[in-house]
Amino acid sequence: MRLVLGDDHLLLLEAMALGFTDHGHEVLALATTRRQTLEAVRTRAPDVCLLDIGFPDGSGLDLIGPLLAASATTRVVIMSGWTEHTSVARALREGASGFVGKGRPFPDIVSYVERAGAGHLAVDPDLVHGAGHGDAIRPDPLWQLRFLTTREWDALGCLMDGLTTAEIATRLGVRASTARTHVQGVLTKLGVHSRLQAAALLTAHSSSVTWPAHLRGGAVTWSPPDDAADDGPLGGSRQAI
Repeated sequence: MRLVLGDDHLLLLEAMALGFTDHGHEVLALATTRRQTLEAVRTRAPDVCLLDIGFPDGSGLDLIGPLLAASATTRVVIMSGWTEHTSVARALREGASGFVGKGRPFPDIVSYVERAGAGHLAVDPDLVHGAGHGDAIRPDPLWQLRFLTTREWDALGCLMDGLTTAEIATRLGVRASTARTHVQGVLTKLGVHSRLQAAALLTAHSSSVTWPAHLRGGAVTWSPPDDAADDGPLGGSRQAI
């Protein structure tokens, strides 16, 4: 995975760059200001930009939108010591794919960045649920659905039709392992651990405005799938600017 790291502490950036390199990732650039971070993302188009909130030239939260506009393929993960719910909610509202506290062990930080790079919501569950009840994106129990990919929406529709993994794979025209990955993405983003839990949550809130119209209200039907036992979690060169 190709990374740009933005933080106002160069020594921290250099240490993290070594750590990410040891985990097999390529760090393209280290940036100590918002302007430098934006330029690095615009010119290098990384897979993920790991971004602090506090910069001498302003807040990293205000930079999320411009970063996403500068590189449509880049995902932004906030790494900050400020983990209050208002900051988390603001980051997600601006379009960040992840939020991790600086106090986390480095392997956890790597894991969050990797999850975001793979298209998943990469936020500590406690922070996600807190953000959903504080300065939230919306007072909607299913606001996490905004993070679903197109394929995950397809898989969600299959889930609500009660399809098995094999049937989902057939409908989507993919391998069973790929279908399972899409289903797991849905479960992760909903914050549940099984298809049973997902179905209960979705059915209870089937009129949610977060949903596309074709999945609202009476369109939601579900029966336990035959493979319910398969419900559980599934298991370089850089520049300093």
